[in-house]
Amino acid sequence: MAKVLVVEDSAAVRLAVTEVIEQAGHEVVEAENGRIAIALLDGGATFDLIVTDVLMPEADGVEVIKAARTRNPGAQVLAMSGGAPNLPAGYALKMAEMFAADAVLYKPFLNEELRKAVARLLSAADGSGAG
Repeated sequence: MAKVLVVEDSAAVRLAVTEVIEQAGHEVVEAENGRIAIALLDGGATFDLIVTDVLMPEADGVEVIKAARTRNPGAQVLAMSGGAPNLPAGYALKMAEMFAADAVLYKPFLNEELRKAVARLLSAADGSGAG
């Protein structure tokens, strides 16, 4: 069982992502924005995987990724985005990759896509490379 941080400002999306990850047998900690996620990392919390939206108020996903890389460097990072009116999802996710996200998902995505991405990243983290 892995410990996963889900950072998402939409309560509905956060709940859906959390359910998929918990159904896969993992423990989930939720944060409704990047500021809360960074505070958790600053407080010494560590995670095997961080699943973060890119576009959020208060602190965005890129800030979460940067904080994770310095405070929880062993964590895998999955960035997700559906874009915004003036920022296409592809651009937002490219920014996340530039700041060392390990994988990206375009919203909306299927539960199975999320399940496979989580499994792939966690297997990479444990060194098995399966997936």
